[in-house]
Amino acid sequence: MYWENPSVLLGLWILPAVAGLLIYAHRKRAAAARRFADPTMVRRLMPSMRSARPWVKGAVLLLALGCLIVAGARPRFGVYFEETVQRGVDLFVLLDVSRSMTAEDVAPNRLERAKSDIRDLLQELVGDRVGLIVFAGKPVVKAPLTTDHGFFRVVLDEVDTHSAPRGGTLIGDAIRKSLEAMPPQRDRDQVVVLITDGEDQASFPEEAAEQAAERGVKIFTVGLGDSREGGRIPVRDDSGRLQYVKETSGQEHWSKLDDRVLKKIALATGGAYIPAGTRAYDLGQIYQDHLATLAQGEVRAEKRKRYRERFQLFACLGIVLLLVEMGIPAYRREHAVAVPREQRR
Repeated sequence: MYWENPSVLLGLWILPAVAGLLIYAHRKRAAAARRFADPTMVRRLMPSMRSARPWVKGAVLLLALGCLIVAGARPRFGVYFEETVQRGVDLFVLLDVSRSMTAEDVAPNRLERAKSDIRDLLQELVGDRVGLIVFAGKPVVKAPLTTDHGFFRVVLDEVDTHSAPRGGTLIGDAIRKSLEAMPPQRDRDQVVVLITDGEDQASFPEEAAEQAAERGVKIFTVGLGDSREGGRIPVRDDSGRLQYVKETSGQEHWSKLDDRVLKKIALATGGAYIPAGTRAYDLGQIYQDHLATLAQGEVRAEKRKRYRERFQLFACLGIVLLLVEMGIPAYRREHAVAVPREQRR
């Protein structure tokens, strides 16, 4: 048996407290009756408190609460096998995490916008393997190729400008790292999605793109940022005050989108360039328009072991027990004692 929400089972600790309250209430009720009338009158006017019904009623209530708590934990038992389909695409996302990606010409900034769009892309990658490489002065594999998209999301959420060594934007090195981390596969299409502002610093990205083309790896490039005015790069000083990166001349540096290299990379590999700029774009829709047709290679099906949801059984039983508890009288009804007419006078 497996539990979807095992922490809910902690609620079972409330059952002893409820039982204690029921016992306390029963005893208080009996004590109150004895205090306001003599025993003979109590027996004539009130139902018997020594009956087992209050205890049966309380036990049914506790059992109902226990069933509802167990249902909330969503138990799973009973094995069945589900057929899952593995599509034939390996996709590496190359994400620029250099300091220029904190420019705010794209709301809230370039990096956070890129992460949000990658999450949209994940919704379209059902069955595909996806990996994540972040780069600045050096590329770092944060998530190898995996079908565990939950793990990928956790890794993506933790990405910031400190996830890779600083010192520039080396697009070429990031592409070569993806080729190294993505072994050749004849039965699977291989794709790279490169998201950056395009400010490469002598890493020979065009030569790296040619290597990708020889391997049959398509690269789709996404250019983020304003290509005309650009955006300032925010930093904070030691006192926490917001400032902006300045050039050696003392002027504030404005980071602009450089899409020339990105276009060449996409063209050399048979991919496509997406000029996102500062406007809204849907990376998931871009996948459907450009990448979904790649998943025409070998499709593999496999059966995976699953456990059936059984919370419905406990939920229904709990509700039925609550109805039964409501229908049980708290005390046994005593038959009325006939009083002769003469005594009434």
